[in-house]
Amino acid sequence: ALLSLHSSCLLSRAMGGCASQLAAVRPAVGGPAPAKDGAVPTSSLPGQDYDRLMCDEWGGPMPRLYPAYLETWPSKYCGETGSHAPKTALVTGGTSGIGFYAVKMLATLGFQVIVPRRPGFQEEAEAAVKAIKAEVPDAKLIVLETSMDLASFETVRAFAAHVRRMFDCLDVLCLNAGRGGASGDEREVTEDGLEAIMQVNLLSHALLCHELLPLLRASPHARIALHTSIARLTPFAAVKRKLPDINGTNVKRFNAFDQYRLSKAGLCLFMQGLNSRLQQAGVDNVIACIADPGLAATGINFQHNLGHSMLLLPDGCLSARRLHGLGGQHAADGALPLLLACVADGIKRDSWYTPCKGSTGAPILGNPKKHAQALNDPLNKKSLWPSNSAEVLWVQMAELTGTEWQF
Repeated sequence: ALLSLHSSCLLSRAMGGCASQLAAVRPAVGGPAPAKDGAVPTSSLPGQDYDRLMCDEWGGPMPRLYPAYLETWPSKYCGETGSHAPKTALVTGGTSGIGFYAVKMLATLGFQVIVPRRPGFQEEAEAAVKAIKAEVPDAKLIVLETSMDLASFETVRAFAAHVRRMFDCLDVLCLNAGRGGASGDEREVTEDGLEAIMQVNLLSHALLCHELLPLLRASPHARIALHTSIARLTPFAAVKRKLPDINGTNVKRFNAFDQYRLSKAGLCLFMQGLNSRLQQAGVDNVIACIADPGLAATGINFQHNLGHSMLLLPDGCLSARRLHGLGGQHAADGALPLLLACVADGIKRDSWYTPCKGSTGAPILGNPKKHAQALNDPLNKKSLWPSNSAEVLWVQMAELTGTEWQF
């Protein structure tokens, strides 16, 4: 979908002469990209005009679809149980970007929403809660005292333990947070000794899912919604060949954007492996599905240096801001497929929600076998990904996270 932007017409408009090289943007876990000194720009904190703030910060259009869905979805999707008690959702990366809009919508639908905060980002969490409650006064938002850093298994386990102590069940686990990486970035290692992009995007989410599975099983109808990316649709066999080493231990072959692609493909494979095991165990009340946001105008594409890393243009010729303006959509609209994955009725295992135009547009239930990049889509079990890919991913995931899954 995104590769269609590589038309000569668009490029002639977009480049208009190469700009200077983009300044490096350090990745942030599930939030806005920090400034060069590592601090989150004050302008990026959620506020009552967060829609406009996102455009000013990252480029791209204002929301086109989200406001209307915010009005109509409450009559279609209810966040209450039969006893009128609120359903409970948890959204990682919910204090900014796409996650912020996911939390806002779920709160509008009547869910009580657990919003994890990152260590040292209390101000960001408080700003998000304040901004949502300004528009949704009855919003039931819960920010726990225990913080969570997806680059630390210890904090993931501690946060999950806190959730288990406070709640009897969990109805929606929305695994949204993530970080990016650009080709040319060095391999980063977490405190757990693992490659950072894979741990943040996939491994810690798998661990969180494992730790909260008892609460999900206690729900009458639980949903695990994962967030992939159109970057998973890589035509390059080299990325697929890296699947047996999701930790990216070969430093000479390491490419941070390839690792991001692999992490997002890996989320698809994790979903397939999880659903297969749930089904085999006869667990009918918990299902996993997935969504992608299209080309959402958020800070992660600045982390990618997307024009260079994905479209293979000379560095600096097509900035992420200009790309957002030419073919992107606002983070609010990018949140809609993920939200459908969280609340749509009659959903089946391995369902995939996506913008109707690939990069932009209204959210729809996609068919992984019938789109332009189907042969490169790990969601399509007849794609060029090896047939045992889900199992190859699962074995590594379980070993690296130290988890034993009991269904």
